[in-house]
Amino acid sequence: MYPKEDGFVSFIWLIFILIPIIAMFPYDNFDKQLALFTLGIFVVTYRNCLFNGKWFPFWMALMYGISLFYTIYFGYIYLFIYPAWMIGFVPMKKHVFKYYYIALLCTLTPVPFSLSHLPEYMAQDLKITIFVYGFFICAAPFAGRSIRKQAELRKQMYQSTQRMEYVIKQEERYRIARDLHDTLGQSLSIMTIKTELAGKLVDKDRELAKREIAEVAETSRGTLQTVREIVSSMRHVLIAEEMIMIEKSLRTAKIILSTEGEELTGELATDIQNTLSYCLRESVTNVIRHSKASHCRIIIEKNATHYRFTVEDDGRGMKDSVYGNGLTGLSERIESICGKLEFTQKNGMKILFTVPVDKKEETIND
Repeated sequence: MYPKEDGFVSFIWLIFILIPIIAMFPYDNFDKQLALFTLGIFVVTYRNCLFNGKWFPFWMALMYGISLFYTIYFGYIYLFIYPAWMIGFVPMKKHVFKYYYIALLCTLTPVPFSLSHLPEYMAQDLKITIFVYGFFICAAPFAGRSIRKQAELRKQMYQSTQRMEYVIKQEERYRIARDLHDTLGQSLSIMTIKTELAGKLVDKDRELAKREIAEVAETSRGTLQTVREIVSSMRHVLIAEEMIMIEKSLRTAKIILSTEGEELTGELATDIQNTLSYCLRESVTNVIRHSKASHCRIIIEKNATHYRFTVEDDGRGMKDSVYGNGLTGLSERIESICGKLEFTQKNGMKILFTVPVDKKEETIND
């Protein structure tokens, strides 16, 4: 019925076809009936063009022809706006687009010469109308093509984000698998060797066998603690993962996100990243709930002594009561990792928190 990619919204623009349909009522003569029939064919042609199939050139040529016929016969040039937008919105290669655009200009060429049969006062008014509509018709394909490219770019960015999210999850799984293999593999091998040795010594040297069994127990406790640490690290949220969720939340709220310095976060230890992820999440939540912003920026910087995380927007800021309740928890979190939080409101809201560089431990890459 309609393209899945664009949905039913593609047909909304056909509502303007109702203007001549209503204006011609009642359809009591041949001209009006012909005009109504022509509009019906035009709607079918428009719908078929949306699918951009192998018959697309035929349907576009028919749409050009109907638009020209309607302009010359009834004086309504605005019908050309539909094929003009169509060749911009429908995906096609640049050289193909050029051919359709040249065909559009050629189809428009006879329009100014079609006014000779009209009375002078009507011809003068139509010249102005044709000039205005002609300008928009000639510009529409480029505007439509630009909008289409922007939509495709947003789709590619979304797909890239989805792929990045998958890669991050896979890398985390591989890291956990490596840690478990390196830790448990070595520990279990040692425990197996010592257990076998204790079994052989139990009848020959009981004291030595007891020491071996005690070492097995100690190795087992150490391994258990290591496993607990690995499991605990699995609960940590990395900043890269949090940024994906932040981008999704802001997109849902129709707020544009821009970031700088994301690559620096890989140098921070996982426990620090977990705390900073929470702070970033809460800061962005405040932007969504209270700021009425249209744009949000997250800037990550590093100097010799500190990491600086800035979350700012172009909204109206927060009320004092919201500030008191909402940022207390953030401040406590930042202080728990020896950091500091600053908050300002001028031309929007700005939340800045800093973390000492010497709080780094082992990096994620290790």
